[in-house]
Amino acid sequence: MTINWQLLMPELIVICTFVLVMILDLFDSLQKSFLAWLAIVGAAIALYVSVQMLGAGTDETQFNGMLRVDKYSLFFNVIFLVSTILTVLISMSYLGREDRRQGEYYLLILLATLGMMLMAAGNELIVVFLGLELMSLSLYILAGYFRRSMASSEAGMKYLLLGAFASGFFLYGIALIYGGAGTTNVPQIASALTADTKPPLLLAGMFLLVVGFGFKVALVPFHQWAPDVYEGAPTSIAAFISAGPKAAGFAAFFRIFMEALQSLQPEWIAVVTILAVLTMTVGNLVAIAQRNIKRMLAYSSIAHAGYVLIGLAAANKDGISSAMLYLLIYCVMNIGAFGAVILARTEDGESLMISDYAGLGFRKPLLALFMTVMLLSLAGFPPTAGFVGKFYIFRSAVEAGQIWLVIIGAINTAISAFYYLRVVVTMYMREPEEELDFLTYPGSLVFALVLAAIGVLLIGVLPSYFLNPAQISTFL
Repeated sequence: MTINWQLLMPELIVICTFVLVMILDLFDSLQKSFLAWLAIVGAAIALYVSVQMLGAGTDETQFNGMLRVDKYSLFFNVIFLVSTILTVLISMSYLGREDRRQGEYYLLILLATLGMMLMAAGNELIVVFLGLELMSLSLYILAGYFRRSMASSEAGMKYLLLGAFASGFFLYGIALIYGGAGTTNVPQIASALTADTKPPLLLAGMFLLVVGFGFKVALVPFHQWAPDVYEGAPTSIAAFISAGPKAAGFAAFFRIFMEALQSLQPEWIAVVTILAVLTMTVGNLVAIAQRNIKRMLAYSSIAHAGYVLIGLAAANKDGISSAMLYLLIYCVMNIGAFGAVILARTEDGESLMISDYAGLGFRKPLLALFMTVMLLSLAGFPPTAGFVGKFYIFRSAVEAGQIWLVIIGAINTAISAFYYLRVVVTMYMREPEEELDFLTYPGSLVFALVLAAIGVLLIGVLPSYFLNPAQISTFL
């Protein structure tokens, strides 16, 4: 077996960065912020290499067909690495200079990123599962990173327990698919299922995979863990969990269902359509009742997973490419929104109640500006990236004949505008109940928010520069 290591350069760069950060973390005299910048540089180099390989049109398999390095996996690498860079940037000031365990924190983020990259490149169900577990185990620890905080410890424990159940469903689904198809290789499963007969084992395995993926990307009714974990976890990690890992789950979801289980398309389209409607509607309706901004963003994240499912329900090339673009947009704007929450920290801690943001439009105009841009994009207002993402998702569904699903999506978008604009109205049109003493703006956090704001507006104004790479990156 000959291995072309050049094709694995993005993953190798992340691994080398991980090893380097681990070694340098042993030196107590070294400033921990240096480890953060090292992680950022490593992720940026891997990002550059992924973009170059994407432009070159790389499409090969490695390790006897277990990994597939193609434009699809490379496009998702871009999403994961952008999420990693933004997360580390918003984490630097959040952790504080006194935290001596920062090295472990960045190591776990890099490990989670490697797991995501394996999920996107997995051409074998076992490899997808290994990537899923590598990512998940890192995130369980990160969710409970603040060990002295009861909320953080509870978040880590809930995430661990429910994540373990989800992994069990996923693994059992793989076993049943192996029983029905005789292989766990994605292309070989597709070849084995060309016959008209559909073994019951295969249908059962498909439903269990839906449950496993449903937990990982927080689809209703498998979303119970998300609000509590987002609220209790460190805000920077809540941002990370809502972005990269969600994109990784969808990356594997799309490849397995559109390629391996294509012969079962009528069955899973019906399931995915129902889940999309439930996820959008429940996520948006429950978000209206939230007064804690992290819980509001958690239910918002659930609703956005429903929008992405519309692309899968369309089951065509435009649907998958639109969903890929939407995931890139979502990662940038959601991490930006959580970054703005971190920017609103006071001497007493984070400002997590929406009422705490009253009057910020005039007292902290920069903070309010960042928050407004991200919320308008999440709501789907033009000329932000959120509008572009929803437009292409809905268009792909209309072309697939799913007009009623688009109507429900449009109604949910209008519902979501209410709770997003409520925060904007609170910042600009309400007087504060008490004067809060906000901390000074950290440079790294402002830099991350500037990058996120530029990304949101740039994609909104010049969508073709980002949609075209997504369209040529689909495996269909």
